Order: sequence, then structure tokens, then C-alpha cells
Amino acid sequence: MAAPIRAHDSAEDRISKLLPADVTAAFLSAKAGLVQALGENAAEAVFWTFISILILCPFYFWFVTKAKNYFQVAFLCLTFVVFAISIADTQFIGYLQQYRLLANVGGSINVISTVLPILWAFLISRIFVEAIGSRVERGQ
Repeated sequence: MAAPIRAHDSAEDRISKLLPADVTAAFLSAKAGLVQALGENAAEAVFWTFISILILCPFYFWFVTKAKNYFQVAFLCLTFVVFAISIADTQFIGYLQQYRLLANVGGSINVISTVLPILWAFLISRIFVEAIGSRVERGQ
């Protein structure tokens, strides 16, 4: 569960507070259930489940986890997006191509879903902590 970043937190603690395991796990569980129930027809349901969770994320982070900084809440939401794309890349590709929302999106999402979570977890989160961590702690 995401929690407020404190001045005494180590770098590892700060980074762990930027990775929203709870909402990511909820999405992973929902995706697994939808794929099992709907099979190849699950793409639309998975996509809209993602959108629903994403809409609820700022409220969840603010009121439930008590992350009271806009930067941290925004970063947590973006982190959820990164990991959701990695978790449901096949369903996102299927949905977007089915409705022709994006042409030739498959290859791009495959690359993004493989590379971005690694960069996000090991590089971007650390950069965020270093660059904005003190502002998050001060509540700015």
C-alpha cells in the first residue's frame, strides 16, 4: 500500500512508497478473472476495468493510503498505468486494434510493456525520489 513519504525514510522506503502494489494487484486479479471467464473476448472488459481503476486511483491514494501530496498521487497513478500496460498488453492491443483507435499499436505496446516497467522501477522512481522527494515530504 502506498504511504506518505517521510524525511527519515531510506531511498528504498521512498521508492517502495511509489509503487502501488495494491491497485496493481487488484487489476491483475480482475484481468485474470475476466480472461478466464471471457477468454478471447476479454479485451474490452479488461480495458474498461483498467480505466475504472485509474479513475478511482487518485481518490484511493488520497483518502485510503493518506498520500496527501499531489506529486506522489500523480506518480502513483502513472506507475499504475505503466504496470497495467505490462500486465494487460495483449488485451490493450486487442481492444485498441478492434476499434481502430490506434493503427499498428501492437508492436509499440509490446516494446513499451517490456521496457518501461523496468525503467520505471529501477530508474524513473529513483529520479523522482531524488528530484521531488523533498518537496513531497514538505507537502508542496
